Amino acid sequence: MAQICQICGKSKFKVGRRIKTRSKYNPTHTYFQKPNLQWFILSNGKRIKICTKCRKKIIKKGMKI
Repeated sequence: MAQICQICGKSKFKVGRRIKTRSKYNPTHTYFQKPNLQWFILSNGKRIKICTKCRKKIIKKGMKI
């Protein structure tokens, strides 16, 4: 299963770290940040992977999905 939220579509994205050396920035490291995906059980018993933001919204509002 891909690392994508089934509700909002959030997925990994590329970020870079810049280290300042001698008054110049040195782009030394690029990597992917991944969303915090968790299994969530729907009301019909099906399991999907969703991000924690969507999970909090669903639990707080008491929505039926």
